This record gives sequence, structure tokens and C-alpha cells, in this order.
Amino acid sequence: MISSLRSLLYLAVLLLILACIEAVPPTQIGNGYRLISVDKTSDGALIGHLQVNRKNNIYGPDIPLLQLYVKHETNDRLRVHITDAQHQRWEVPYNLLPRQQPPTPSKQTTQTSITSTEFAGNELIFTYTPNPFSFSITRKSNGETLFNSTPDGSNTYTSLVFKDQYLEISTQLPKTASLYGLGENTQPHGIKLYPNDPYTLWTTDQSAINLNMDLYGSHPVYMDVRNVGGEANVHGVLLLNSNGMDVVYRGTSLTYKVIGGVFDFYFFAGPSPLAVVDQYTQLVGRPAPMPYWSLG
Repeated sequence: MISSLRSLLYLAVLLLILACIEAVPPTQIGNGYRLISVDKTSDGALIGHLQVNRKNNIYGPDIPLLQLYVKHETNDRLRVHITDAQHQRWEVPYNLLPRQQPPTPSKQTTQTSITSTEFAGNELIFTYTPNPFSFSITRKSNGETLFNSTPDGSNTYTSLVFKDQYLEISTQLPKTASLYGLGENTQPHGIKLYPNDPYTLWTTDQSAINLNMDLYGSHPVYMDVRNVGGEANVHGVLLLNSNGMDVVYRGTSLTYKVIGGVFDFYFFAGPSPLAVVDQYTQLVGRPAPMPYWSLG
């Protein structure tokens, strides 16, 4: 009898603890940034500065001032680069992967009048919200939103977070989107992403004999396939960052959690899978053909 009462008491205490844990709201890692200046560069790019709204020290202090650089590099490729405006940060070396280099980060903080919130190219449109800062990428031909970092109003994810050893940004996604990529790892479903599966990019040089293992390379790029008006529309998103990261896919959102570096996004307009691969390899390099003698 006493043993049964003790067991019931333990169970009641456990249920009370679980209820208290569920009642505690998730910890706010960052409070977002606000756009304090924006201007055009001589080569037609957009450059601006972001200032942290309110600092906190979870995962380290927020970097107070960021530099935003946006450029339509080709008719179907848009780049969004965000880094520390006061100190140089680690990036994939420019001599290793040749690409256009953003302006040297500056400490300019002069307030400017922000009149336009849209920066359009041939096919992709960059639109931003000054405070809290967020941005979206839309397709000009049909108005489809390809990437949207605006918080959805729930506790699922927060605004832009940029600390020395922790970066976080999210995008909203329609339920109908089918995502493929984020290698190299062994997933039970292959290259198609499934909600709530773990996607960790951390090169461990392991064999592919076990599931959910990180392998030899890190490819933070995914292809988004959607049915728009009965036609397949495809675009690609690359986060050019070689640091370890978790990518949390929930079905209606995708969150990057990175332990260093910068945000260096490339958006590829597609609109077919072959076009996305062509635009992606135009940036990172084409695969080399195999020599005949190596085929045996």
C-alpha cells in the first residue's frame, strides 16, 4: 500500500514538473536588428547598416553593427551578404572560391531617409522591412515568394540573430514546397527533406554505412520545387558558410543555426531543376569530366 502511494506521488510530481516545463516560454536568443542606413553603390548594389535593437548575452553578446550588401549578380542570381561592420569575420576564402567581393565593412552609422523598400532585378526582387529588419525574395514573373525571413508571429523562430559564435535566420515556407539537398549526410529518405528530421552539416569524414551520419563535404544548398498554377517552379538557395550548422526544417519554415562566419546567401531563380543546377555550378564551378582511362 505504501509502495503504491509512493509511486503515485512520484508520478504526480513528474507530471507537475512536465507541466511547468511546457508552461515556460522559449528563451529569446536575440531581439533583432533595425536598418539605420541604406544606399546604392557605384556598381548598382545595395549597401546598408543594421543596428541591434536590444542586446542580450544568450550564446554570447550580439554584434552591435552589421553591414548589409545586396546585389543582382546576374539576371537569375541574387546575393545577400550580412557581416560584422566593425571586424573582419571568417568566410570561405575568395581565392579558393572566386567570386565578387563585397565592399570592405565600414563603421558608417549615419541615419539616412529610407524611402524605398524594394530592390528589383531582372527576375528576382529583394524587399526589406526596416525594423525589425527582415527581407524577402520574390519572383517578378508571378509574384511568388521564394524566401521570407519575417517571423510568423508564433514562437517557432525569432528575428535575425548575429553573435560571434551563433547566427540564426529563418524563412517561411508554403506547405506545398518540396525541398531537396543539404548534404552530405545519410538520410533515410535520400535527398528529399522531411519535417523534423535532423539536418546537421558537420564534416566528419565517416563512411555512409549508418543513417543520419555527416560525411565528407558540406553543401548548405537546397532546391525548392513548387507547383504553381499546374506548372513546376523551382529555385535554389545557397548559404555560403563553411562553419558547422543545424538546419531545422518544420514543413512551414526552415531555420539556419550556424556557429560562426557570415550570412552569404545566393538565390537562383531557376525556374527548372536543370536551370538551378546550371546557375549554381556557374558560381561554385562546373564538375570536371572523368578521364577515359580512369573508368577501367
